[in-house]
Amino acid sequence: MDSKKPNYIFRLLIICVTCLALLMMLITFADNRYIPTWTDIGRAVFGDETKASDEDTVRFIDVGQGDSILISSNGYNALIDFGDESDHGSELLDALRSYKIERLDCIILSHYDMDHVGGAPKILKTLDVEYALLPELSDKEANDFDDFQYALENSGAEVSIARVGTLVNIGDFDITVIGHYADESDSNDRSVVLMAECGGKKFLLTGDAGADIENRLMEEGINLDCDVYKAAHHGSRNSNTLDFIKAASPEYGVISCSSSNQYGHPHTEVLTNLETVGAKIYRTDRSGDITFKIESGEIIPSTEY
Repeated sequence: MDSKKPNYIFRLLIICVTCLALLMMLITFADNRYIPTWTDIGRAVFGDETKASDEDTVRFIDVGQGDSILISSNGYNALIDFGDESDHGSELLDALRSYKIERLDCIILSHYDMDHVGGAPKILKTLDVEYALLPELSDKEANDFDDFQYALENSGAEVSIARVGTLVNIGDFDITVIGHYADESDSNDRSVVLMAECGGKKFLLTGDAGADIENRLMEEGINLDCDVYKAAHHGSRNSNTLDFIKAASPEYGVISCSSSNQYGHPHTEVLTNLETVGAKIYRTDRSGDITFKIESGEIIPSTEY
């Protein structure tokens, strides 16, 4: 009897088991668009029974002390900002996948501060992105964003620089740049200011723009009237002036911040200003993800908890 044959079979079995274990680890931990996830494999085998919703929604995703806003309509998706880099975008990616987001038709960056761009490399490396709308990048900022720029270049996304009047269509949504002051010295004040509109309902998104930018927008006669206002700079008193909020006259105010932030956001003055105009206030630190669905010409808000 040939005793070498059992040894050969045993070694072959060990090699096969090892390769299978490595493949399973690769699928589980890779987070790369070119490597299928277990969800992808399940859909390929059993069929896709969990497609992304065709509803018209704006979701303010809870990313702690940062911003991330998902706009979805008719199967199209835009993501505005990416939260910070504390978890390298993993929680944001998990949130997007929970909403069945497998690709992004557009990403928009309000400005290059880390609490808005930090999670971007993870998203760009993992999801297909078709188009990117970005603010102008200063020489100083360019030195700090190698990871982001490398991920963006390798994503294959078409890139445009935001200009006032730039319009992006996402399903039934029109997302328009209504302000971008690239000449400002403060990075917050260089935030791209957006108005997203669907079915006659408007969402005003000002990034971290401060009071000086709010004044510039009002002085230029920009129409700020909206139904939902995302409070600038996580509810800082350095933004969100009463005159500006009166000009916006929102029905709802949204504040994106963490419960344990060191800045005391949202500041009491901002809460008072929103209450003065009768806005109902939602906060990610208290309610998690905040969703506004547009249905039959009405806005229907809901929260994660």
